[in-house]
Amino acid sequence: MSFSQAKWANQELMSQGYHKALEGMSMVRQQELPPGQVLYRFIDTSVGSPESGANGPWWLEYEYFMKIKQFALQHGYSLSYAARLFAAILYEYSEVNAFVRAEVVQPLRSWKGRGKQVRSVGKDSRDLPTMTPMQSMHEIYQLYVPGIVRGGSLFGSAFKFLDFIPLPVTNNWPGTG
Repeated sequence: MSFSQAKWANQELMSQGYHKALEGMSMVRQQELPPGQVLYRFIDTSVGSPESGANGPWWLEYEYFMKIKQFALQHGYSLSYAARLFAAILYEYSEVNAFVRAEVVQPLRSWKGRGKQVRSVGKDSRDLPTMTPMQSMHEIYQLYVPGIVRGGSLFGSAFKFLDFIPLPVTNNWPGTG
C-alpha cells in the first residue's frame, strides 16, 4: 500500500480541524506527515510539563523552525521573541519559554498555511492590540494537526516525544538591554 492510500490516525478529525486551522491560517492546504518526520512546537512550561506542552495542534516543520532560528541569530533576537514575530504568538497565549521536538510515528494529516493576524483580548499588557506574522521573504508556514489537543489527544499514539529545550526569554528589542 502506498503512503497516499494509507489510513491516517486522525482522518476522522480533518473536517472539524479545517475550521480550527482557518481561524489561525490563510492559504490552507492538506499536508501528509509520514512516520519519521520530526516537528517542532514552541511551548509555555509555566502552565505544565514539556510533555503537556507538546500536546497541542500547532507545529512547525524543520525548514521553518530553522528560518526562525537563523533570523533570531542574525538580528540579535532571542529565539522566543523571533517565534512570536514569525508565528504571531501573543503573550496571552504563551510565554514561549521552550520548544519541543516530536517524531511522527503513525501517518497523520495536517493543515498547512500562513499565519493570520491575531487580535489581543487584553489579557496581557505586553501585547499590542493586533499582531501580524512576518510577511514576504520572512513568512513561514505552520501546521495544524487535528486530534493533537489537551485531553483526549492522539499525541501519545501518533508521536514520539523526543526532547525539550528551555529558552531564555527576553522581551527587549536588540540593543535595548
